[in-house]
Amino acid sequence: MKKTITMAFGAALLFSVGAMAQTSMRSRAPEGFKYMPSKEVEALTSQPGPGAKTAFPVDHENYFLEYAERNDKGNEAEVHAHWTHYIHVLSGEATLVYGGTVTSPRDSGPGQVRGPGIAGGTSMMVHTGDFVQIPAGMPHLFNVAAGGKFRYLVFNGRE
Repeated sequence: MKKTITMAFGAALLFSVGAMAQTSMRSRAPEGFKYMPSKEVEALTSQPGPGAKTAFPVDHENYFLEYAERNDKGNEAEVHAHWTHYIHVLSGEATLVYGGTVTSPRDSGPGQVRGPGIAGGTSMMVHTGDFVQIPAGMPHLFNVAAGGKFRYLVFNGRE
C-alpha cells in the first residue's frame, strides 16, 4: 500500500512538472520569429545630434531589449529603480562611471532619475565585446571621448 501511494505521488509530481513547464510565465503571448538585417539594426540608433539614441525592438512588461548609441555630447547619469541592465558593448569605448550619487537629480519618468553627472562614483573603461551588469538602483553614466561613438545592446530585466 505504502509503495503504491509513493508511486502514485511520484507520477502525479512528474506530470504536474510537465504541465507547469508548458504554462506561459507571461501575461502576453510570446512573439513569433523576428529578424532584422544588420543595416536595419544600425539604422535604429544611427541618428544625428547629441545624447543617447535608443530603440526597443523587443518590449514586454518584465523585460525589454534596447539598442543604444552614444557620442561625446549630451550624455546624462541615470538611475532606474526597477530595472537591471545587462549590457554587451557592440563597438567603441567609453568611460563608465557607476555608483555614487547623481548630481542635480531630476525625475525623468516613473522610477527613473537623471542628472548631469555622478559624485563619488567609480570609473572604468569599457570596450567592444565587454559585458556589464548594472543592478537596479545603481547610478551610471557613459562618457564617450571627443569624436567617438559607443554602441551597445541592453537586456533590461525588472527587479
